[in-house]
Amino acid sequence: MKMIGNRLHKERSRLGLSAAAFAVLGGVDASVQETFERGVRHPDAAYLATMAVIGIDVLYVVTGMPTCTEDLSVSRDEVTLLRAYRTSDDAGKKAAHAALQAIAQAFPGDMVSTTSGTNVLQPTAAAPPPTETV
Repeated sequence: MKMIGNRLHKERSRLGLSAAAFAVLGGVDASVQETFERGVRHPDAAYLATMAVIGIDVLYVVTGMPTCTEDLSVSRDEVTLLRAYRTSDDAGKKAAHAALQAIAQAFPGDMVSTTSGTNVLQPTAAAPPPTETV
């Protein structure tokens, strides 16, 4: 099963992350990350679910078959927001939802629908350059 480790390494490289940074995002020690990539140990489902949030293709890591060709990586700002949301209590999460809904209502012309039916802000010509991805 060394191939899982090789594919995990490829996904980490695709995202431009060091093994140490990848380990932190996955909630494991750097030495554990190394054993995953060498094929000595295999990541569990909780680790893979966490890593899917930052943009690795879990289906590819496990089976070798890519899920899609869309770039699913997220920026450092997005990771920071996601961590803040996940560690918030219910009131904090409710406030975050309300703030995003207010933004969506304030800028309805800037919203586009995704294939999943979710509305997202469409970048404008004056949008700042993309932030570095994690």
